Amino acid sequence: MKRKLQIIVGTNEEFVLGYDVTHKEDRRVSLHQIFADHSHNGSVRQVAVGGKILASGAADEMIRVFNLATRTEVGIIMEHQGTISSLSFHGATHLFSAAEDGNICIYKQGKWQCEKTLRGHRGGVVDLAVHPSGKMALSIGRDNTLRTWNLIKGRKAYITKLKGAADSVHWSPKGMQYLIVKGSCVDIYEVATGHVEHSIDFKEHISALTFVTDDIIAVGGEGKNICLYDIATKIEMGQWTAHASRVKCLCTLPGIAAEELWLVSASSDGIIKVWSLELLSLCSEPKLLGEVNTTCRIICMDVYLPPYTPALDTDPAGLDEFASSEEEKEIKEEEEDEGKDKEEEEEDKKQQYEEIKKKAEFNLKLERKKHKSSQGLSSKTKKIKFK
Repeated sequence: MKRKLQIIVGTNEEFVLGYDVTHKEDRRVSLHQIFADHSHNGSVRQVAVGGKILASGAADEMIRVFNLATRTEVGIIMEHQGTISSLSFHGATHLFSAAEDGNICIYKQGKWQCEKTLRGHRGGVVDLAVHPSGKMALSIGRDNTLRTWNLIKGRKAYITKLKGAADSVHWSPKGMQYLIVKGSCVDIYEVATGHVEHSIDFKEHISALTFVTDDIIAVGGEGKNICLYDIATKIEMGQWTAHASRVKCLCTLPGIAAEELWLVSASSDGIIKVWSLELLSLCSEPKLLGEVNTTCRIICMDVYLPPYTPALDTDPAGLDEFASSEEEKEIKEEEEDEGKDKEEEEEDKKQQYEEIKKKAEFNLKLERKKHKSSQGLSSKTKKIKFK
């Protein structure tokens, strides 16, 4: 089944670029540019997609809001007095931003006016992560603190002093853990305790991290490789040479098949690649589906999945001219039924994808037990290299 997909990147050359992903007959994909926006007067540091809305933040201290469906600018936000360091949407209701001025701002979609400003960091905010529930958020700052925010009451809840500077913070998909990246290390925290459960040293500076499942992360950085790592068992599941330059960004999304996951990676030399991962066999080497050279230095990336709209087999103008009102009514009813069938098909696919994902996680647990029983797995990291 074919679907629409767009990849959005922000660049050091002040551009926001959009690429359309087109499916080919050999199950590969091609990427071609569909828009280039040069509204910012500084390098674009953050892009975030929420529904059909795209927000971009730059070194010019401005946030620009676009409608991806109509490709028009729908808002300009000038709340910060510093480079935008983080942008993220929560559902279809709110946009969160953080900047070098130390402030975190919350906006209601539509009006794009700041409803609440969270202050507290002494220095710039490095990164911000909103909990999947939308009830709390984590921020790290240049003051080497981790701050927990109560978003229901709109105030800070906890302040934790970090040992050293942090680069990014990430929630797990279920919100039971959060990860803090510090140089080449990833510290894993349990929400229940608020303490570091264990740390992973990847030996090279980390510049990109995303969750593949609730326990498996994909990590990229200075080493030009992408590594899949199981944070539950501390096992490196495999790694492969993905780019010729530093891996700058990583994003995941469901693939075409239910047991497939797509991983989109971008490097600092301007290359975007789309990879196919098998959820039931994550230890196998991923398949490269397609790539494109943007000729720009990429800083940030996000993906946009437009809602499905069934194609019309007839020309509406021709219907108005030649068809009777009864025929028009029948055609409209058929189109509505077709649209409902497609929606049900998409919903069935999502459910099937979740079942495959759960099965994959169950298989991983079985593999962990086998490792512990047959090989006496120690607390040290075991690496499984791709052949």
